Amino acid sequence: MKLSPSMREESERLHKLLAHHGLGSRREVEKWMLAGRVLLNGRPAQPGDRFKEGDRVSVDGQDVTARLRAAGKAAVLLYHKPQGQPVQAQADAAAETAIEQTVMERLPVVRGSRWLVINTMQPGDSGLLVLTSDGRLADALRRRSERIPSTYVARVLVPTPEFDPASLPRTVQFNDQTVAFESIESAGGEGTNRWFRVEASHSHLRAAVRALFEIQGLKVSRVIQLKYAGMELPRGLPRGKHQPLPEHLVDRLYELAGLTKPVPEMRRTRAPRVAADRQRKPAKRSVRSAEPAEKYERGETRSAGASRPRKSTGKKRSGR
Repeated sequence: MKLSPSMREESERLHKLLAHHGLGSRREVEKWMLAGRVLLNGRPAQPGDRFKEGDRVSVDGQDVTARLRAAGKAAVLLYHKPQGQPVQAQADAAAETAIEQTVMERLPVVRGSRWLVINTMQPGDSGLLVLTSDGRLADALRRRSERIPSTYVARVLVPTPEFDPASLPRTVQFNDQTVAFESIESAGGEGTNRWFRVEASHSHLRAAVRALFEIQGLKVSRVIQLKYAGMELPRGLPRGKHQPLPEHLVDRLYELAGLTKPVPEMRRTRAPRVAADRQRKPAKRSVRSAEPAEKYERGETRSAGASRPRKSTGKKRSGR
């Protein structure tokens, strides 16, 4: 038997359901629960709690029960992140060094949810940033980072203009892990300031790309992400701007994540009435149209200017 959307929600744990509706990632929601920020029926919720029909849920004092019962449309945005722009406001950032707007402040408001970053970036990173309003999608793609191909370009200060990228190793030790790259090719530049195109079968942090060069004593000034999961940074997308991902590419992301794309609930609308089924009141017939047609042929009907005869009251008029 196929489960209805509400039954599927009841079968999920509360922290997964909150993440599915974009209120935060699963890890974030679990931390909120442990900090007492999520209440289930007035009591602090735990990561193992489940949401059932009739339950009330609030996050930081705000009731979000209605959001959990509504199935929203899956939204994905591509954002061209400039270097130095933070994704979210930093609590410890100095006022004189803080950028005018963060990434989140430049994004459109998504009703009943919020934007979550799929490929995490630091303020110094730039390039293609992918965001979604579906917490399940963000979590699933983050967990599958080892299966998602990515492409970067790095600007590197090399010792000589004739530096050969083939001399660079294809693996690097980063965070106690061996990170492998598919290819490193020259991508232009003049003199000792050179650009290199780096492709990987896995999705890594830009820090791993930097480490690939810096471990050889080379200085990296910029790392830009060009592709993620087959999606390329649009050439006509200015820095600091965004655009929605086409629906067929959104479907591909859900397939890559191993998830079923949520279908938004449709509001019930009254079906249009067929003209033949409409019950119309009969039109009022005029006095002339109500008279038999044969009277018109005999000329017995009143003319338009004829006056109607007065009824007799039975009283005699007094003479002058």
